[in-house]
Amino acid sequence: MIKVILLSFLFCSFASLAKNTVLIENVTIISSHLQAPQMQMNVLLEDGRITQITQKNISSFDLKIDGKGKFLTPGIMDSHAHVSSIPGMGFGVESAALKHPNLLKAYYEQQPKSFLYYGVTQILDPNPGVNFNHFTSSPKHPDYFRCEVITTKNTFPYVEKTDELSRSMFTYLVDERAKENDKNSVESIVREIDNSGASCIKLYFEDGYGNASQWPTLSPKTLQRIKVSAEKLDLPILAHANALDMQQLALAAQVDVIAHGMWNWGQYAREKQVSIEISETLDRIIADEVGYMPTQRVIAGLGEVMLPDIAHSPDFLPITPKSLIDWYKTPEAQWFKEELRIGFDGMPDESIAGVFLYGRIAKGNKIIDYLSKVNYPILLASDFPGSPSFANQPGLATFQEMKAMVDAGLSLENVLAAATINNAKQFKIDKDYGTVEVGKIANLLLLKNNPLSSIESWNSIDMIILRGNPIHREELAVNQ
Repeated sequence: MIKVILLSFLFCSFASLAKNTVLIENVTIISSHLQAPQMQMNVLLEDGRITQITQKNISSFDLKIDGKGKFLTPGIMDSHAHVSSIPGMGFGVESAALKHPNLLKAYYEQQPKSFLYYGVTQILDPNPGVNFNHFTSSPKHPDYFRCEVITTKNTFPYVEKTDELSRSMFTYLVDERAKENDKNSVESIVREIDNSGASCIKLYFEDGYGNASQWPTLSPKTLQRIKVSAEKLDLPILAHANALDMQQLALAAQVDVIAHGMWNWGQYAREKQVSIEISETLDRIIADEVGYMPTQRVIAGLGEVMLPDIAHSPDFLPITPKSLIDWYKTPEAQWFKEELRIGFDGMPDESIAGVFLYGRIAKGNKIIDYLSKVNYPILLASDFPGSPSFANQPGLATFQEMKAMVDAGLSLENVLAAATINNAKQFKIDKDYGTVEVGKIANLLLLKNNPLSSIESWNSIDMIILRGNPIHREELAVNQ
């Protein structure tokens, strides 16, 4: 009996000594809840959370990190990233990924580390596809949250799928005629999603690409039933909507977040400035406090893939497996470029790129500028990869989205908020994430340069701290 008690005491003593305590000493804290940076602070991390922030000396710790001359920020949250997607490879029976399993394996092994390489410590995946286990089972990966898609066999995106593999991505198919207690009713599907552990619901407001309108959308009655059921379970609703009329439908359905910028201005497509109808729609977004994701990298990715040297980008080197970069340079990998060319009647690739990079991005910038002038809290969301374009790479696309926000007129303070606290508040996880405060999960970045001085400072990461565990950035690079 005494031996058992002694062993128990020794075990408890060892456990208490083995606590994972990390001290970040003499660092400058940058966080949206602060009116000004806090200098020469000591931050103690214990068991994955922040337990002390003080200027006083802290003497008990397992590991000390010298933060002198460096800046401690919250980790970045990208609230729109698809971890099942592989840049440059399509979905379904014709997917290049199915033909190159070694490329798929190399990419999936690197992908979580690539997000971390650019400081993304939380991800929300609004459409996780058939499998996200490769991501969550990785030894080092951002904290993962997901939505689940509600659609029908008659509405986008299911209606455009032509093979069973693509269709299998959508498991929550509603029968709009089903009554509340029927198997495929709105109410039963929403309960299934909640029971699956999902954080939100995604709906598609899409009646056709560009100016086309060949697909039906969910009926107003169905949308109302989804809203009522989701509210009961505290599940936010994200709306895929990138056109003026579709965003108006989404607002009528009382969605919580519009998950794209407004690139398609409909009848106002030729106008250079925001029209009265567009401004009234934006005013409705503001009044209803609907979250807004500009997702400019979707359009940028479409433009940049048409540039001749994009596969040679030096930015790809630390985050993209060499075997995949080599494949991007092959004729087989140009299939998506060929699809884009079809709609432009022989226009040169550089001119097609300009349509996206200067024309449509300019429209998105006008929307961002309108919202930023009233200091509206925008959400950082890259929609990685956004399309089969290989111009968008994991983590890099998030950083590029932040730079796009600055190009559109957001201040560095507002970009900080968009990347951290705005997303945390929107998805109701701000108790644990979004600021550098005692009690929060210790997902943090140690930067060499001040992110309130230059957007490029977000690429000066010295260390990523994931749930209290420090990781040197170079450890996350390809082949490390």
